[in-house]
Amino acid sequence: MVNASGSKTDNLLLPMRFQDRDGEILQAIMDYGGLLAKRQLKELFWADKSQRAMEKRLAKLFHNGLITWPDRNAWRSKPLPEPILWLNWKGILWLAGQAGISIPAPANQGENQMRLLENRLREAGFRWLREPRWMQLEHDLAIVDFRLAVEKSLRVLPHLALEEWIHERVLHCNMDVVEYETKDREGRLHLVKKGVCPDSYFVITDQRRQIDGSPARARFLFELDNSTHDNPSFGREKTVPGAVYIKSTVFKNRFGYNSGRWLVVTTGLVRMKNLLTQTRQSVGAGARLFLFTTVDQVREQNVLTSPIWHQADHEQPIALFLP
Repeated sequence: MVNASGSKTDNLLLPMRFQDRDGEILQAIMDYGGLLAKRQLKELFWADKSQRAMEKRLAKLFHNGLITWPDRNAWRSKPLPEPILWLNWKGILWLAGQAGISIPAPANQGENQMRLLENRLREAGFRWLREPRWMQLEHDLAIVDFRLAVEKSLRVLPHLALEEWIHERVLHCNMDVVEYETKDREGRLHLVKKGVCPDSYFVITDQRRQIDGSPARARFLFELDNSTHDNPSFGREKTVPGAVYIKSTVFKNRFGYNSGRWLVVTTGLVRMKNLLTQTRQSVGAGARLFLFTTVDQVREQNVLTSPIWHQADHEQPIALFLP
């Protein structure tokens, strides 16, 4: 088994005293989807410190088997846009222990033992990202960037609070499926079954509305569009099932309500305008459930209170909340 530092009594390269912040770092990696860029971790824990200070602490976590990062071979063979890190087996076992889950430490670091550990964790309801999804790495890091932008916006809005954030990895392991009718090119109706899995789901509570006794929770489904769909495909594969999903029984069973809006962040203005047109054409009045903005606007503005969100049935962009 592992001790409080997340390590066995074997020989470690860098002895360390496990600190509260180390546990917070491990938990943050888990909470943000199991993977972080180093620059993202610096924003979270070393915003006012030097890069060297961060690297010194991360080196200890790495050499003690709590976190890991790409080796030289990965840098040569994988599509790596920037330095990243994720949880090593000792880190995930430490987190499991904090959650009251007792899992035996692996006998060695061979593939069979690592798979056994991964399966045992999954059976206990604890999902470990053993290795990044290399072909989706930029997409996964961009999801984290959006969450960080939301949290940064919240820090200057004391009446708003992030109540819940569910990452795509959690939603994907038990994906909801909706059924709906759609017409083919000849106008014939067909029954379609489609799995729906946003990149994230989150809830923000407005404390001023709570005081007034008004509905205070705003539910959002986040979708990052990297221009991988042609326009007709986006309408067919995303907006139609997405609109059905919010009004479906499976949505209510999972989230408790049939209310929510899709927030779609895309690459640029031209792409956004095309998606707005396609959304209007594919779901009609349901287009009000979808709001669009660009990556640049997310970086430069307060994503909650700046009027950066475009709807198909509005000429002017809107904000999600009042300042």
